[in-house]
Amino acid sequence: MKHEEKRNSFIIQGSILAFAGILVRVIGLIYRIPLTRILGDTGNDYYGTAYDIYNVLILLSSQSMPLAVSKIVSEKLEKKEYKNMHKVFKGALFYALFLGILFGAFAFFGADWLAATALKTPPAARALKVLAPTITVVCVLGVFRGYFQGMGNMVPTAISQIFEQIANAVVSVLAAYELGIYALSLIQMNRADSGIPVQNFRLSWSAAGGTLGTFTGALIALLIMIFFFFRKNGSIKLQMQTDCTGRTDSYSTITKSIVFTVTPVLISTTIYNISNLLDNPIFKNISVSILHIDRQWMSASWGMYSQKYRVLTTMPIAIAAALSTAIVPSLVRSFIANDKDVVRSKITLALKFSMMIAFPCGIGLSVLGGPINGLLFGDQSIHISKMMLFSVLTVVAFSLSTISNAILQGIDRLKVPIKNSAISLILHVILLPILMLVFHMNIYAVVIGDILFGLTVSILNAYSIRKYMDYHQDMMNIFLKPGLCAVIMGGAVYLIYRFVFLLFLPNSIAVLLSIGCAVVIYGMVLIKTGTLTAEELLSIPKGSVLVKICKKIHLL
Repeated sequence: MKHEEKRNSFIIQGSILAFAGILVRVIGLIYRIPLTRILGDTGNDYYGTAYDIYNVLILLSSQSMPLAVSKIVSEKLEKKEYKNMHKVFKGALFYALFLGILFGAFAFFGADWLAATALKTPPAARALKVLAPTITVVCVLGVFRGYFQGMGNMVPTAISQIFEQIANAVVSVLAAYELGIYALSLIQMNRADSGIPVQNFRLSWSAAGGTLGTFTGALIALLIMIFFFFRKNGSIKLQMQTDCTGRTDSYSTITKSIVFTVTPVLISTTIYNISNLLDNPIFKNISVSILHIDRQWMSASWGMYSQKYRVLTTMPIAIAAALSTAIVPSLVRSFIANDKDVVRSKITLALKFSMMIAFPCGIGLSVLGGPINGLLFGDQSIHISKMMLFSVLTVVAFSLSTISNAILQGIDRLKVPIKNSAISLILHVILLPILMLVFHMNIYAVVIGDILFGLTVSILNAYSIRKYMDYHQDMMNIFLKPGLCAVIMGGAVYLIYRFVFLLFLPNSIAVLLSIGCAVVIYGMVLIKTGTLTAEELLSIPKGSVLVKICKKIHLL
């Protein structure tokens, strides 16, 4: 039993991180409601464009840092090299600070060129300049998070993420509103930028205010992680004193280990995530230069996609990302111990839990996409409703590709995700212009192109996992059963929504009631069909309580 609990501990840690991720996304959705209404679709374009550039710079500088640090730390922990484990932390801090300053300076001084020339959106430069110092903070923050994650403790990361998002939400909305008013005062004093329409000038300042919350949140999160570190400092020193390995690596060796781990993870993560940045200039340049589509319509379409569709579909994908964060150090320790049966068991468990979340969330967004957008953003137009129909494909493809990337990194196949993501990216870049120019699919070309990218990565990763671990996917339990349960839930929820709506109740009540029913229906169907077993329920936080409840109502 203890062995089973230890084997499934990454699910518990992943659940903690997933809960924090859900809460963070919910807070994100709540503050996006007033922020979206302050900015509008055009302001959202400026905000989203600045974030696209920022996200790529984060990818290149720090996104791979937590995973890489956690991987090295977990290796040292498994080998009981506690002194080297701490040296990895200090070496990674120096490396992260160097990268953070370098990329932060590039973002600030290159903002005008990046926004105007690369992405054809000059007003986004102001928001990017506000985001620039955030890169340095996030780089250092990633090292602290990776250090705790490598030790199998996801709680500091979870707590810091929650407070980071709260600070982000409050500051973003207030700053977007206040800086918009400030911009109007500049306009009245004839101090607005020449060549920029008055409305666009105001929205550029509001977008910059929205990004100020990101910097504030990251700074709060870093302070929280530093607090946790110093709180644990005494036990870290005691642990170092118990190091009996007699092996102390030099800082040059530690640096090489960090670089050789960070670099392949960085490249694969960058290639995997860069498609969103490439979509922006490809879509906008083809729309304006070749198809001669109205700039205002093009900007509004991109704002709808980036700040509504992508915001909603990334919520369930974040749960897969949380499981990925938890599984890497767990897989590393089992892989180093050469316990292949446990490794294969963990792979199955991670894939199954990821799909049990992805299918219902994706189908729920597809079925209730229009009403949910109406509730959150006041937009229930036919365009966003049609776009949301693709949600299930996006959520499943990217959840699966995210978790499979982490599995390959956990079994020390760091270069494989690079190759698989690169092949998928090349196909994506070729396909997107074809969908726009030949099939005239406009913004839907971006949606479909992204789905095919995630699906290609997933298929290639599945082949690689099978090759290197002699692993055969349990298609029935991982995909078919969760998918069928989600389809049953989706049909029931659609009927519930239509029935409640026919009673002339407000859209908000109909949506919230339908979502509540969806959770209950899906849980009951999962258990009744045996898709989710009692043993698997016990592997999540408060699982024993859930098992008791299910037995009382005769579900188990």
